[in-house]
Amino acid sequence: MYFKLVIQVLGGLALFIFGMTTLSNSLQKVTSNSLKSIINILQKRPWASALVGLVTTMVIQSSSATSVMTIGFVNAGLISLKTSIGIIMGANIGTTITAQIVSFNIIDILSYPLIIVGFLLFFISKRRRYKNIGMALLGLGLLFLGMNIMKLSLEPLKNNIAFKNFLITFSKNPFLGLFVGLVLTSTLQSSSATIGLLIALATQGLMPITAAVPVLFGDNIGTCTTALIASTGTTVTARRTAFAHLLFNLFGTILFFILLYGFKLGPLLLPRIGSTVPHQIANMHTIFNITTTLILFPMIGLFEKLVVKLYPGKDIIVQKNALYLDSRLINTPSVSLDLAEKELHRVIKIAQNMLNLSYERLNKKDAIIEKKVLDREYAVDSITEDIIRYLTKISQKSLGTRLSNKLTNLLHVAYDAERAADHTESILYLMMVKEENNMNFSKIALQDLESAVNKVNHLFNSLTSGMEKNNMSQLKKCEKIETEIDLLVKKIRTSHLKRLQNGSCMPLSGVVFADIILHLERIGDLLHGISKNLLKIED
Repeated sequence: MYFKLVIQVLGGLALFIFGMTTLSNSLQKVTSNSLKSIINILQKRPWASALVGLVTTMVIQSSSATSVMTIGFVNAGLISLKTSIGIIMGANIGTTITAQIVSFNIIDILSYPLIIVGFLLFFISKRRRYKNIGMALLGLGLLFLGMNIMKLSLEPLKNNIAFKNFLITFSKNPFLGLFVGLVLTSTLQSSSATIGLLIALATQGLMPITAAVPVLFGDNIGTCTTALIASTGTTVTARRTAFAHLLFNLFGTILFFILLYGFKLGPLLLPRIGSTVPHQIANMHTIFNITTTLILFPMIGLFEKLVVKLYPGKDIIVQKNALYLDSRLINTPSVSLDLAEKELHRVIKIAQNMLNLSYERLNKKDAIIEKKVLDREYAVDSITEDIIRYLTKISQKSLGTRLSNKLTNLLHVAYDAERAADHTESILYLMMVKEENNMNFSKIALQDLESAVNKVNHLFNSLTSGMEKNNMSQLKKCEKIETEIDLLVKKIRTSHLKRLQNGSCMPLSGVVFADIILHLERIGDLLHGISKNLLKIED
């Protein structure tokens, strides 16, 4: 009997978690672009961060997914630590919606209709959006079905005194309940699943509210595990976001333990928060998160400082958003175009930094370098997109010949700068191919490569110096340096062919070496093109 019961409960729990994951993933696909746009706006409206966290989690039905997404945005440099803390506070409130839904008896009625409608929508629809909506409905139906299976499976335990007594020990020893909730949620990676199990036990009269509450508090701490795992290998600020999530739930747990067990308010408060134990569990979950947020959100600045103090470290963050573009100045094209040029100068400097990091990877087996390059490549793409959008808006204004010419040339500069960064990323991948296949470059090849990188850096320096100081002679010098790069590349290729012929260079490593040199030559061509466009602006 007990074996069958355990299998049925685990099967119901598996369906519940699978339904929750399917629902969350499908809704993220439906709403991801909108959510990213909203989160980007938060830099200007940090007060709305908790509201966005709440709505996002209500929509995608997973606080863990919201936390992981937020950590990703922080790691990418798109939002600040303060904003991310607000989002996570809101997400903690949003996640209580799932508990509220499963606490009602409607799940018995809705599970099969939702599965049928979701299935039909997924298989009949040709548009990806409707397929994702179908999968979301299917996931919700499976979640309800899993919950129902757990409830029915636990029914035989109604009359089992030993099992009831075991659960009641959580009432007598709340720290044991806290530990069980923490371990269970950390294992299942879903607080909703653990709370669903609590509600299933409560529906059968097996779990009194006094025993459920400490487990519930443990769930809230355990749900931080997903965010902590997701923050591994990210920036210090991203790891602080995950730590802030943990600190938030620890604060709430300590506060409620003091109130319910220190001041013994449990017997007075718990019977008054719902007519049935399932509703009491769901309501306690909501009260816990709303109360903790109401206390900490007004002090979010101090909370941020505490997180930084407890989790020290320093980040070198590359801002992924444009820093100088001001939409209020679009009606003054002469000024706004200067701001776009200033932003492009920043993009070109990031591209140069990418080149040097990629070259550094030649001698260092360091995965951090790869992350830095890819992080900067994402920054270049993001900033270039902002610049092009900004220039497009300016183009809709009334421009004279001179400003129209400047705008056109700045667009060319933006595209060339982005392509130059792409070539530096390709160099990184070639360095990784060389390492993965245990390839070796000859001493002469390494010297030639260093010479080519130095020459391209010289071109970068001349270009950025000319842009920064509006120095025409530095910009004109770019043509001469680019010619020198072409001559150097020609010489390197001739030398490389000789090494291939006499067998001092292996063919496979020779291909990688030749490709790296090709990308360096292309970067030189693009930088020369940028200098020509900038000179045209002045002409």
